[in-house]
Amino acid sequence: MDDWDLGSNTDPELVPYGRGIPPTVKQLAHITPMNDFQRLEDMFKRHGDHLAAMLIEPIQGNCCSIMARVEYVQLARELCTKYGVMLIIDEVKSGFRVGKSGIQGLMGVVPDITTFAKAVANGYPISVVAGREDVMRTFRYGGASHGGTYTAHSVSLAAADETLRILDETPALDTLASYGERLKSGISEILDARKIVHSYTGHPSMFGLFFAEAPPDNYRAWKTSDYSFYDAMAYHLHDLGIIVEPDSREPWFMCEAHGLDETCLTDTLKAVETAVDLVLEHGVQAAE
Repeated sequence: MDDWDLGSNTDPELVPYGRGIPPTVKQLAHITPMNDFQRLEDMFKRHGDHLAAMLIEPIQGNCCSIMARVEYVQLARELCTKYGVMLIIDEVKSGFRVGKSGIQGLMGVVPDITTFAKAVANGYPISVVAGREDVMRTFRYGGASHGGTYTAHSVSLAAADETLRILDETPALDTLASYGERLKSGISEILDARKIVHSYTGHPSMFGLFFAEAPPDNYRAWKTSDYSFYDAMAYHLHDLGIIVEPDSREPWFMCEAHGLDETCLTDTLKAVETAVDLVLEHGVQAAE
């Protein structure tokens, strides 16, 4: 995307993440920018009859929690059903963070396959593939292959069992969301006092911060946005004891323990205020 022009009305070139992937694989993948309804419909009209599956991450966990619009995900479900294509919803980051039913539950969309990861076991190594019964019953000898070095590892499964019990029996997810909302509100007060334009994306439990009037709504728009102020602020936050991912693509993930300790909020906001002022002192300006 480095040499790609957002206004060119063309797609970026598809390149493999790592070497060793045959170039012919590109012919099997069709990409479309998130939240572009017309492009999604056009893609299905051209390729729907021979598509195996559509993969979507409604909250982009590795891109600032940019969110798909509810209507966009619902359209994806309708098109997949119409053309006989399996819908895969990626909840590796959002699953059991934003709600007991994940982002798919909040959006009212039922996928054919869905994936979850470490949040299921509160950080212990685990991954989950779930889906419709008829799909899942193909995971057997002579059907879809599935294996893993730590499959059914007793420690991870015990952690998952207890984590899911806690989520079911306590208001942990509500605590996460409440803390996220209060943190966002506190950050906004700091930025508003300095007349710094900003916006948020995602869910309160895993939100993204942008220094722009409106956040991007797809990865391509993020790639061409100005995130220099955030990068500089994250650098200072580390020195102040607040560990945020310095890569501006990463959301701010909430922790229940933070929500139960009021000093976490006050200490974090104090550090944010200091970091913002340090960035301004060094001459970095937020985008207008």
